[in-house]
Amino acid sequence: MIRRISKALAAWLLVAGAANAYYFFVHYNTRTGPFQAIPEKFDLTSLYEKTVPVLISDQGPASFHENDSYASLVSQIRLAARNWNEVPTSDLRLRLGGLFTPGAVHGKPVIEVVFEDLPPGLVAQGGPTLRADLTSGAGGPFVPILRSTISLPLDMSQRPSYSEAFFLTVSHEMGHAIGLQHSMTSGLMSTEVTRATTKAKPLAADDIAGVSILYPSQKMPAVTGTIAGRVLLSGTGVNLASVVALSPEGTAISAITAPDGAYRIEGLPPGSYFVYAHPLPPALMGETFPANIIPPVDLNNSALPGTGSFETMFYPGVKEVIRASAVSVSAGMAQEGIDFRVNRRTAPAVYAVTTYSFPGQVAVKPAHLSTSGGRNFILAYGVGLSASAGVSVMGGSAVIPQDGVRPYSQDPRFLQMDFQFTPFSGEGARHLSFVADNDTYVLPAGFRLTKSMPPSVTSVVRGYLDAAGNQQLTVSGTSFQSDTQVLFDGAAGTVRSVDTHANTIVVVPPLAGGRQRSAVVALNRDGQSSLFLNGSTPPIFEFDPAESGSFIVSPAQLPSGSDTMVEILGAGTAFQPGTTLWFGSADVFVRRVWVTGPNRMLANVVISSSAIPSSVNLTLANGLRLLTNPGGFQILPATSGSRFSGVVLDAAGSSPDIQAGAVATASLIGPAADLPLSALQLTVGGRDAAVIAAGGGQIQFRVPAELTPGPAIVRLTANGESVPGVVLSIDLPPPVIGSLQISGTTISAQRPARAGEIVTVAVSGLGDASAEAAASRRRIYVGSTAHNVVQISASPDGSYQLQFVLDASAGTGNLPLAVKVDNRMSAPVLLPVQ
Repeated sequence: MIRRISKALAAWLLVAGAANAYYFFVHYNTRTGPFQAIPEKFDLTSLYEKTVPVLISDQGPASFHENDSYASLVSQIRLAARNWNEVPTSDLRLRLGGLFTPGAVHGKPVIEVVFEDLPPGLVAQGGPTLRADLTSGAGGPFVPILRSTISLPLDMSQRPSYSEAFFLTVSHEMGHAIGLQHSMTSGLMSTEVTRATTKAKPLAADDIAGVSILYPSQKMPAVTGTIAGRVLLSGTGVNLASVVALSPEGTAISAITAPDGAYRIEGLPPGSYFVYAHPLPPALMGETFPANIIPPVDLNNSALPGTGSFETMFYPGVKEVIRASAVSVSAGMAQEGIDFRVNRRTAPAVYAVTTYSFPGQVAVKPAHLSTSGGRNFILAYGVGLSASAGVSVMGGSAVIPQDGVRPYSQDPRFLQMDFQFTPFSGEGARHLSFVADNDTYVLPAGFRLTKSMPPSVTSVVRGYLDAAGNQQLTVSGTSFQSDTQVLFDGAAGTVRSVDTHANTIVVVPPLAGGRQRSAVVALNRDGQSSLFLNGSTPPIFEFDPAESGSFIVSPAQLPSGSDTMVEILGAGTAFQPGTTLWFGSADVFVRRVWVTGPNRMLANVVISSSAIPSSVNLTLANGLRLLTNPGGFQILPATSGSRFSGVVLDAAGSSPDIQAGAVATASLIGPAADLPLSALQLTVGGRDAAVIAAGGGQIQFRVPAELTPGPAIVRLTANGESVPGVVLSIDLPPPVIGSLQISGTTISAQRPARAGEIVTVAVSGLGDASAEAAASRRRIYVGSTAHNVVQISASPDGSYQLQFVLDASAGTGNLPLAVKVDNRMSAPVLLPVQ
C-alpha cells in the first residue's frame, strides 16, 4: 500500500484536477478534497514491450471435469489473456509466459494463476496482491502493481473449462488482475448476476473503456469523448454512485463518483447518450461491500465508504427515461456539467436482475432473441422483481406488448416478458427499464437481438489431409456464418472454408498432445455460441496418438541482463509456425520466435537485470500441445561482458524487419559500445557484413544482399571478444493489395462497404502470414481502426483472400485500407464506406 509521498508528488496532487475514479482500485491522498484518484495499475514503463506476463502454476487442479485436461485449461486462460491483449485503444499487453512453480520470486511485475481450495460458493478470485510505493507517471500518480493473483479451484470436476461460465469467470478475474473492479453495465467486469457478455463477445464497450482509461494508447483520447459532472444529495457529494451513459444502439459505459460526487465517463464512442445516476446495489450473500466493490482508501489505508442508497435519476433531473434528454458526445471533446441532484432512499426497489432466454431446451444467460425465429420471450429474476413492475425496452426496435409481463408459469419466482419485433429490428444489445415502488432500475444489455439462431455443432468428421499433411475436419451443424470460428477447447482451428447453405466448415484443428480430448465449439460474430444449444454436451474430438517429443534450449543458462538468442533443438517435436517458447518466469521475455525446421527453432530473449539466479521451467506451446522441460533453463548472476541491447532495427530505427541489402542498426552495452570500426567484425547468417558506423553505443551495418528471407544470426567480435548473438529477421517486401469485394461484388462508390459487412481483401506477398501463421500477426487497418482477420483462404495464383468484419468505429467516406503482417505494411488503397 502507499507508505510515503515525495514533496514533488504531493505538490502535483495539490494542483491536479479531479480524475476519473472509474471502477479501479483507488487511493486518495485526502479525506476532505480536492480528490485526485490514485489507481493501482501495472507500470508499463517497467515492462518489456508494455507486456505483463501471465504465469500458470505447474501444480494444476487435483481433479478435472470429464474430457478436461491441464492443456484444455491452459488454452482457456491463454484465450482470456488474448482478449484483453487486443484492445486497440489500450497500451497494456498480456501474454502467457509459461508454467511456474509456486513460491518463485520474480523481479518483474507478473500475474500468477494458482489453484487452491476456495471458500464455499466462491468459484474464483483475482486482483492485486503485491504493490510498490506510490509513484508518478505520464498520466499522474499511481500505485504500481508488482503481482496480481488469480486463484482457481483445486476441484474442477463440476465446472468444465470449455463452458461459457468458466471462461467468462477467468476473463473477469483477469480484469481484476490488471486493475479493474466491478461495473454496473452488464459487461465482463459486472458480477456474474448481471454479466451479459459471451465467449464469442467477451468484452463490452465498458470493459474496453475501463482498460483504455487505465492504460490509454495515444489514439484513445482522440477517438472518444467524455461526459462529466457531479452527483449531489442535499447539496453534498455522493461517494460511490454509479453514473451510466446509455446509447440507444446498445453501448453502456459507466463511472463511479469520487467522495465529492464528481465523475467522468471517458472512452465514449461519438454519439448520443442517455445518462443516469443510480446507487450501488446492496451486497448479496457472500459479498462484503455493495456491488462487491472495494471502496477507496486514504493514505492510512482507511476506507472512504459510499454515501448509501438514493433514487435513480436520469439527466436532466427526471425519474422516467421517456422524459430524459440525450447528451451528445464528440470525439476528443468533453460534455461538462451533467449534474444530478438525487433524493435519499432506504434501498433500491429492484436490483440484481438476471435474464435468460430459451433458444433450445436449456436456459441461456445472457438472454438472446432471434428476429428470424425461436421463442420470443425471456425470463428475469431479481431482488424485488414482480409482475407489478413496469418493464420497457430502451431504444426501440423491440417492444413488450401491454399484456406481455407475467409470472412464469413453470416457476412464478421468475418474470416472463414477451417481445414483438420484426426482421428489420436490427441487432445488438437492448437495455431494459424496470419501474417499481416509484423507483427505476435499469439493466444495460438486458437482452441481445440477433438475426439468426445460435450455431450448433452436430458432428466432427475426419477428412482428407491437405497438401502440407495436415488433418482436415468437416464440422457440421446449423446457423454457421461465413466468419464462424471453431474452437477446440480454447484453441482456434484454422478455417479452410465455410458453406453456409450446407452448414459445414472445413477446419484444420490445432496441434495437440496424443489422445487429447477437446470440446468443439462454434462461435458467431453476433455473440452466440454452439454452447447455447449443447452447452453441457458439446461434441468431443479425440486427437490421434502423437509422439510426445522432447527438447532442449542452447545455451541452457544465461546471466541476468542478457539480451541474446537461444536455439531450441527438439526430437520428435514437429515444430510448426505459431509455436511459442515460455520460460515460466516474469524475468525472461521472449521477443520473437522463428521456426526453422521440424526440430529446430530460434528465439531472441531478454533476461531482466533484476532476475534472481534460479532454474525455470521451459515450455513449448502450440494450440493444445504443451511440451515441458522442468527446470530446463538456469538464470545466472550478471556478468560485465559486452552484449546487444534490444532488437536489431532498420536504418531509421523503427522496424525489426529488414530486407536483404538494407542497412541495419543495433545497440550495444559494455566495452564494445565505444569501440572504433577497426575493432569490430560482424557476420549475418554466416556471411561477412560491412560495419558502416560505430560509436555512442550503436553500430550500423549492411545486411548481405544474397541472404534469403527468414531469420539470420548476427554475430559480433569486438576486440577479439565474442558478443552473444541475436537473430535478425530478413523480411519480404510489403504485401500488395489487389481487389476489395463484398460477397463477390467489387466495392466501389456505387457499392460502398457498410459497418458490419464482411469485406474480402485479395493480397499477395503475405509470406509466412498465410493460413498457418498466428492470427495476431495479421491486421487490416481501415483509417486508424485495426481489424482482425477472421478467415483466410489461398487462391490458385498464390495470393490470399483475407476477410474481416468492418467496424463502425472506422467511420465513413473514402478511407485508406492497408494490410499489416508483422511490421510489413502494404501501400494503402481507398475503401468507400457508407
